[in-house]
Amino acid sequence: MISKADVIVIGSGGLGAATAYYLSKQKGLRVALVDKHDIGSQTSPRAAGMVSCVRKSELMISLIKHACRKIEAFTEETGQPLDWVHSGSLKIARRPQDAEVLKTDFERGRRMGLDVELISPEQASGLNPFLKPTGVVAAMRIADDRYFDPAQVAVGFARAAAAVGATVLPKTGVLTVNISAGKVTGVTTAKGIIEGPVVVDAAGAWTRQVAEASGIRVPLKPTRQQLIVTEPLDGARADLPMVRIMDAAVYTRPCQGGFLWGVYEETPRFFDMQSLGANFDIKDMPLDIEVLCSAAIEVKDQLPILHTAKVREFRGGIPTMTADGHHILGPAPGAAGFYFASGCNVAGLSISPAVGEALATWIIDGRPPIDLSPMSVMRFKDQLWSEAQLEEQAAWQYRHFYGAV
Repeated sequence: MISKADVIVIGSGGLGAATAYYLSKQKGLRVALVDKHDIGSQTSPRAAGMVSCVRKSELMISLIKHACRKIEAFTEETGQPLDWVHSGSLKIARRPQDAEVLKTDFERGRRMGLDVELISPEQASGLNPFLKPTGVVAAMRIADDRYFDPAQVAVGFARAAAAVGATVLPKTGVLTVNISAGKVTGVTTAKGIIEGPVVVDAAGAWTRQVAEASGIRVPLKPTRQQLIVTEPLDGARADLPMVRIMDAAVYTRPCQGGFLWGVYEETPRFFDMQSLGANFDIKDMPLDIEVLCSAAIEVKDQLPILHTAKVREFRGGIPTMTADGHHILGPAPGAAGFYFASGCNVAGLSISPAVGEALATWIIDGRPPIDLSPMSVMRFKDQLWSEAQLEEQAAWQYRHFYGAV
């Protein structure tokens, strides 16, 4: 246990571990990475590990392009392993109104320098024979997309941070962030106090608990995300492009000789982490396979294999959703030295190398490397949602992650 640090990062998922790593590369900066569980053990390793480059804003496309470069250079930069495949992906519209969205996505992608192409349903099926053209109105190929092993990212960043001097403290729950006269003074953990002028709340599903224990409100909802990994299947090659079906919000990618797939359901389950108890672990999250069975039926004409493939693994995590679908990143109002790295909106792990580096620069230099104001928690300052209203907005963002009308 240590008693002092220059920056204390709470939470060792992808966002927290990446932030700690890039902070630790700054010589002379004492960084502590603190987690109530084992390092990198909660939602991050249970993610899908899919990188989607065609996003709804130019800012997000810029960040994800930078994250792709970081993913490619991950092992060289950190010295840690990361298995990734540059497979590309297929974004599928089954309705005319979604085909119009796809055209807009294509134009935005082209404008931002992405390798994108509008193709026919038959061409899409030719690229991935598990995708059938039945009922497909339009398709877009996104060559820049890729996927990776989600279990390696957060742990890799945390180990790399330790290698360059960070103090890594697993199984060390933070009880409160200590604030005096409007400034952070450190944290009180279950094992004692760590003094320090800067704290990063990257606690994932527990972000609100950490912030609200210090009187800081952050509008996000911990949301259940479930996925299946199938048994191996004949013809399921690692280089087959990923598939995303817009209106059904179903996604799939190759995984260990079979497929990994999931759905952003219309009525997701939200969690109040406080009510789950101090010892709750993401691995104990209640799952509901019927949600995925229903989704498989919904897309059986396009992806019949999801309806018939045997289940090898069924897992889930608790990402955090916001009311507008953007991350929450940067300083908290009224508490100098308090920063957020949360609100991942089911896209935190893939973008964590870019976001972690940007936040570290922000903390060190006093300003971000690019304009990140769309991610500031201050954008919510005049919107006093009830929990029911926040859930309604978060659920909409969850279901419409692929931009379906």
